[in-house]
Amino acid sequence: MASTVMYIIIIIIILIFIFSAFYYYYWAPSQSNINKYKIPLIETETLFNEDYNERLNIETLITRDTLYVPKLGYGLTFSWEMYIPSQGGNDKWEKSFNLLKPIITMNDSPVISYHPKKNYLSITIKYRNNPFYAQFSEVKFKDIKLQKWAKYTLVIENRNIRLYIDNKLVSTKILPSIIAIGDIKSELILGQVKNNFLGKIKNLSLYPYPLTYEEVIQI
Repeated sequence: MASTVMYIIIIIIILIFIFSAFYYYYWAPSQSNINKYKIPLIETETLFNEDYNERLNIETLITRDTLYVPKLGYGLTFSWEMYIPSQGGNDKWEKSFNLLKPIITMNDSPVISYHPKKNYLSITIKYRNNPFYAQFSEVKFKDIKLQKWAKYTLVIENRNIRLYIDNKLVSTKILPSIIAIGDIKSELILGQVKNNFLGKIKNLSLYPYPLTYEEVIQI
């Protein structure tokens, strides 16, 4: 009996040690990074109607001299919740619904858009595989669920693009060379007048480093 009790005590001590190590060396630091570097762009529910457009200067949103956070990797993360209504017919839009509707534009890379007629999310990324000119790659995620709020997280890291929907990895792509994304002088444009997707966005944030999966599910 005494040996059994001692065995249980040892197991409990080991579990406490593992939990403590996880908390102090992994969970707590990642939470600190998320809270410290999060840049809120849209917090309340916002309708991207045909008149909506907002321009934000990154330099006014952060106090550092660089967009990127040292030691956390080259890249960035966008996270947002989005509701896309079921919109049939071309009469709902000022421009054709057979066009990409920009949602988030950061200079020319990345550009996140939605195509109403074909119902897919488009992510356009610039990379430099040639020293003389830039090239672009598009990631498409089809069959977006309509009339339902969903959480989207786009992680850009070095040559890698990862898209999560409701914390589930749904699309990945590796580009031929490192991704070219904006810097501290970049301008963020939300929506496009007379060419919006007519849906709603809330809890849109920019993280100036590539989040890990463990951080994605925490935000």
